[in-house]
Amino acid sequence: MSSSSPHPQWATKFRAPGTELRCIRGKYYLYAVSSKYDPVKKRPKKITGPLLGSISESGGFKKSAKKSLSEKAASSVDPARISVREFGFASFLIHHNSLIYHNLSLFFPELVNTIIYLAYSRLVYNSPLRDIPLHISKSFLSLNDNFHYTEKFFAQALRDIGKMRNEAALYMKRFFPSSDFVLVDMTNIFSASDNIRFSKTGYNSDMIFDKQFNLMYLYSPSLMQPVFFRLFSGNIKEVRGFKLCLQESGLQNAVIIADKGFYSESNIALLLQEELNFIIPLKRNNSFIDYKKLERTNLAYFKFNERYIWVNSYQVGDQTLFLFKDEQLRVQEEKDYLDRVDKLPEEYSIGNFHQKAERFGTIALLTNIKEAQSDFIYTTYKSRNEVEVMFDGMKNVLNADRTYMQNEDALQGWMFVNHIALQWYYIIYSLLKEKDLLKKYSVRQFIKHLIEIKKVRINDSWFTEPITDLSAKMLKKLSIPIT
Repeated sequence: MSSSSPHPQWATKFRAPGTELRCIRGKYYLYAVSSKYDPVKKRPKKITGPLLGSISESGGFKKSAKKSLSEKAASSVDPARISVREFGFASFLIHHNSLIYHNLSLFFPELVNTIIYLAYSRLVYNSPLRDIPLHISKSFLSLNDNFHYTEKFFAQALRDIGKMRNEAALYMKRFFPSSDFVLVDMTNIFSASDNIRFSKTGYNSDMIFDKQFNLMYLYSPSLMQPVFFRLFSGNIKEVRGFKLCLQESGLQNAVIIADKGFYSESNIALLLQEELNFIIPLKRNNSFIDYKKLERTNLAYFKFNERYIWVNSYQVGDQTLFLFKDEQLRVQEEKDYLDRVDKLPEEYSIGNFHQKAERFGTIALLTNIKEAQSDFIYTTYKSRNEVEVMFDGMKNVLNADRTYMQNEDALQGWMFVNHIALQWYYIIYSLLKEKDLLKKYSVRQFIKHLIEIKKVRINDSWFTEPITDLSAKMLKKLSIPIT
């Protein structure tokens, strides 16, 4: 060490004007520094700049990766050989897409990369058809693909995919659970086309009268992902659609889980006629419900999500009615009702509160599943929330609640591409759920973080741009490498 410095000479010899030497946990680093006059303190103030590199006794000075990239960019570069591509999400797909890619290769060997490109553009950018060529040209996914893609190419590809419904069905069957049941539900998709036979004028739960078709999905709670879809005309009844979808899929263990508005004697009769298993919630004023059967002496119980659920069951004709009571839900509903009594006395009263008291915290479920256990019925019904999350992801994350396809084959292809994107959505959703991070990051936020990770090509070398601290923190929590 020199007499004027606490640092060894092999480190200080690299210190030049405008730099500062720092020893951090026994290692030496060189930083850029400058000064700026502080009018408050009336003296110069030191400003620490970026890290220039590290210093070791054996290796000497080694420039930081960012400094090397900066100098590389500042050197003589052929502008035609500079390229920036999205890398973060492309890298994630490479690591988490092997099963999907393998199965697509089995049934769409000539179209597998095209399907991947289309689904990538849909999930990452909600891209309409016209913008897909641009997004693919800017993605690391197409790095070694020398083909010049156009909107016309992808439009024809969608029609080709749509004609292969049999292959699409066989692909989806590869993801069926081996023995577990699946849930069935249907939603409506608006169509802006007059050329598609599926599009029929109808109305949905929001009383919107518009051309639409129905999208039915089978969902696996054990896999936590959608496994099969089928399109129906907008005027097809739900029960008929359920039957046709199950026939095409070949699945036996399927349970129809409806909402409270679905119950009617005619709908029950149709379900029984079609030999479909169902779990249907009843409105709390339904005459089948006997709240006296919720007296504690008659009740069994089980544990669900760290809460104890009380239950009783009895026969209603050939079906079983399960009557559940959740004390935590009861307390919350009583509070909500009393709040309304205080805030809206013209609509709510303490008298009505006492009349409804026995109903608070209850759920009544009617089913034709023989010898079913109460916890199975309750858990299966609660799985409906996951189906709603699926439809929410499809409509809000993929923006797939309306289509402008003008050809029926193209529509089928478009919906299959969205199905692939939905599978990726669920890979991300399951990963966030497994790490208990859904409250901190949504699927959309996850995607936004990853697409900001870029690769820069300078001459013939690729460099990863620096990752923000927020993105690096998220990736670390999820144990995701970006390589």
